Amino acid sequence: MRAMKVGRMLATVGVVGAAVLAPVAAAAPAAASASLYSGCIDYVESHGYVVGPKVYAACSYKALKVIGWAPHPSCVTSLVAIRVRPEVAREACTRAHG
Repeated sequence: MRAMKVGRMLATVGVVGAAVLAPVAAAAPAAASASLYSGCIDYVESHGYVVGPKVYAACSYKALKVIGWAPHPSCVTSLVAIRVRPEVAREACTRAHG
């Protein structure tokens, strides 16, 4: 009887521990991504746009290294789709490199 109670208690501790740690583990990659492409995010924000998950997702497309930096087409398309002016989107996406 006592062994069953100990087993249930350990199972409960494991579930609670996983519930506490899961959001922390999931947030780490997003924070790293945001810092790598902060030039893009900051540029969009500096032009008066509200920065949220869609801007973070768009700015996660790294700019292309050609002769200089070129905006990633998916970044530009994603920003324009949420009504960021095309010229702001192009410049912001050009700044999306780490």
